[in-house]
Amino acid sequence: MLISKQSMIAATFLILTAAFISVAFPLATYTLTLASFGLAHVLTELRYVNSRFHPRLSIDLQRRIVILLLIIVNLRILQLLGIVNSSISVPLELICVIGLVILVMPILKVKDWKLAILGISICIILSTGVFWIPTLMMLLLAVLHNLTPVGFIAERLGGRERKFALFICLIVFAIIPSIIISGYPYNFLFSLNLVAPSADILQAGNLQLHLGAFVPQELHKSAIAINAFSAAVFLQCMHYAVVLGVLPKWEKSKSNSFKAWNRQRVFEKVVIFLSTLIFIYFAQSFTDARKLYSIAAAIHAWIEFPILLLALAIPAQEKVILN
Repeated sequence: MLISKQSMIAATFLILTAAFISVAFPLATYTLTLASFGLAHVLTELRYVNSRFHPRLSIDLQRRIVILLLIIVNLRILQLLGIVNSSISVPLELICVIGLVILVMPILKVKDWKLAILGISICIILSTGVFWIPTLMMLLLAVLHNLTPVGFIAERLGGRERKFALFICLIVFAIIPSIIISGYPYNFLFSLNLVAPSADILQAGNLQLHLGAFVPQELHKSAIAINAFSAAVFLQCMHYAVVLGVLPKWEKSKSNSFKAWNRQRVFEKVVIFLSTLIFIYFAQSFTDARKLYSIAAAIHAWIEFPILLLALAIPAQEKVILN
């Protein structure tokens, strides 16, 4: 898959623009991109996961994954309704995520003991988060989720294409965010009077209210808080860019009978319609819309734990034979 010169120029422009607005206008960038592309990227990512990985999942494994995801959805709904406190729902949700990893452990063990050790290590780390600071673990996972496109790219490509793509990913998903966190880009733009951290297009509130989306409470008053938030916002933009700009070109949905989900044009129209509705909701009440959106976001985020682990163990040509 050769990348044209025009595509490279367009991608470079997009990356640099995203870096600039994430540093100069972090709140506006976070709220506007979330409201505009959040739901669209969730639906697109779920469709790609279904198309790409569905053949590798046994019926029994699919059912078990769905059951755990439904529990997570119910926990989110109960929290949204105020029936269950986050101090209870967050640890329980993380336990369900551990369960998702455990579901694929038998397959990992059969395929490669190294992958089994990786799965066990993930379970240990998540368990530590559950019993230590579950909210901090949830926050860390929210940031790390933005790196999942790297996994999709690595799974899809091979040979020189993979090496080149992963080199670009290293720059986009590691080096640039690290530079942003250093504070040098912010200080440079500040010297040019080109920063407005609290600029807010959707009237979502001040920046301090949204730092918690990516930055631990303990760091909110530190000098690194804005820079860390800006770096996470940039990662979010790049996550959206790959999911909406690259995955649809790779995706060939043949395994689902639901026409609105299966047919590309119909799917796109449905996504645009639903995204418009959720954008209007975000514009009216960003906080309430964010809570509602988090239910869909949780499904697409947590399903990728077992999916990406299976991708390491099972090539696209194979199918799961274990229940």
